[in-house]
Amino acid sequence: MKNYIWIYLTVLLSIFTSCEKDNMQYIGPDGVYFGVRDFGNSVDSLGPFQPSSRVDFMLKNTIQYSYKVPILLAGSIKNYDRQFKVSVDADSSSLESGKHYTELKDSYILPAGAHQTWVSIDFFATQDLELSEKRLVLKIIETSDLIPAFTMWDPPIDIGGIKPAEKMDASRHTIFVSNMMIPPVNWLGGVLTNGEEQGDLGVFTRLKMEFITENLGISYSEFMDEEKMSFLRLILIGQEMSRILVKRFNEGNPVIEEDGRLMYAGNVPWKSFIGIPYRP
Repeated sequence: MKNYIWIYLTVLLSIFTSCEKDNMQYIGPDGVYFGVRDFGNSVDSLGPFQPSSRVDFMLKNTIQYSYKVPILLAGSIKNYDRQFKVSVDADSSSLESGKHYTELKDSYILPAGAHQTWVSIDFFATQDLELSEKRLVLKIIETSDLIPAFTMWDPPIDIGGIKPAEKMDASRHTIFVSNMMIPPVNWLGGVLTNGEEQGDLGVFTRLKMEFITENLGISYSEFMDEEKMSFLRLILIGQEMSRILVKRFNEGNPVIEEDGRLMYAGNVPWKSFIGIPYRP
């Protein structure tokens, strides 16, 4: 008898730990949950489900982004449409509806014959997101058709991916949104102890990055990619940037940083000190 009980428990455990598959076996009321994997993907091979994801406008090189949040079914597929609801947890969110993102619909539809759908949210790169990161916390609300599933998700331990699997409430998902520009991984330059800029590119600033993008067609995301941004390419960028800065200066239209100093690159004939404005 004990052996039968042990076999029964083992079978139940295998059912619950197999829930990482989209078309899974499931015992309980039909429900839906957030199936967001690494980097917002929804493919098994790209890692386990995550409690949060990001919208980084600088890396996406855009001022508006439509994020399709994956919603997965726990339960049986039906031959008719079913309604589910997703709302914003206002107490936990710092993004404002209508300003940072489009307002959510009153309800959404899981189509007939489907085990997956998406909730699409448009995000906007507002100016305040350049200064701080904000978040949007979503939660699934029970309807007469579908309940919030897996409020205590305990994933299998053998799932790969860049991020490790972790316990979470799969009926909630947090989206962190930012338009902040931090110094990229690949950059040649900095500042000396006396405040003088040095190196091929000098001190990283948002204005300098925007200048590079506008004049050289190189995006911020490329500087964050080691494969795209080699040491030699950084040197060449500094040389071309210096040429443009010198040309602008000689034409009487110098490029000025926010603190009033001349924009610097390694081959310009002037020195640049942080906080000390240029005096013509």
